[in-house]
Amino acid sequence: MMIKKIALPLSMLLLIFITACATKVNFPVSQVAPGADITAKVKKDGNDNYKIDLKAENLTSPDRLDPPKEMYVVWIETARGTKNIGKINMSSSLFSSTRKGSLSTTTAFEPKRIIITAENTSSNNEPGTFVIVTSDNF
Repeated sequence: MMIKKIALPLSMLLLIFITACATKVNFPVSQVAPGADITAKVKKDGNDNYKIDLKAENLTSPDRLDPPKEMYVVWIETARGTKNIGKINMSSSLFSSTRKGSLSTTTAFEPKRIIITAENTSSNNEPGTFVIVTSDNF
């Protein structure tokens, strides 16, 4: 009887621990922007949505690409196709020359892979051909 009283709370705690862990997404070195350091974490929340936190450092300004572009757009590949999840917000510090960018969003679609493209608009329904980097499948 005592084991049953302990087993249920322990199994619930284990379930919470497993679902609380975020998946670290790996990106290979970009052939277009080899100095860029891009990391992402994907975490499923209690509502079966996916929280995506992407960070980029040393990603060159998109207007310095050839041909120049306006922004970087992040896409996810899902079982239902490729989805635009937003643009990377870029910034640089007054005290540092390191360019940093980030995107934090939540989606109902389960991501399988993350793609970053250089685009002139963030309202595209399909990624353009200027791919900066594609993550490994996760």
